Amino acid sequence: MIKNLIIIGVIMTAPSLTNAEINIKRWNPEGLDQPIGYSQVVTVEGQGKLILLGGKAGLKPDGFIPETLEAQSKLTWENIELALNAAGATREDVIEIQIYIVDLDKVNPEKVYQDVRNFFPTGHKPVSMVIGVSALAIPELKMEINVRAMIKN
Repeated sequence: MIKNLIIIGVIMTAPSLTNAEINIKRWNPEGLDQPIGYSQVVTVEGQGKLILLGGKAGLKPDGFIPETLEAQSKLTWENIELALNAAGATREDVIEIQIYIVDLDKVNPEKVYQDVRNFFPTGHKPVSMVIGVSALAIPELKMEINVRAMIKN
């Protein structure tokens, strides 16, 4: 059990761009792998607010952390949804995710990958990367996700 833990999400406003509208385009260019769970390229044009969610994890407000990677993944995506909504965004606004998994070479990450595919609606797959790490700041955590989203001002 973790006590007295403080987790901070960061919300930043992007500099104003020249267009009055924001246009997010997600695609997999010809010649690159055509993944089903994420987009190879996301471009953002227009005026909007960039939302950065740092270090979302499977952690309850009371400090409880589920024991399994699968349970932490489920809770992580619930926490991401809460943080996005608090910033005025939805899963459709996410443009990038970075997934950190502890001991990636020793675990089966398929449940995490499936949760990613299930979280994002068709046509709204962000660019993505998975990084294997030896540990995270909280030893009980098995994964953590950074998220970037963009919304209209």
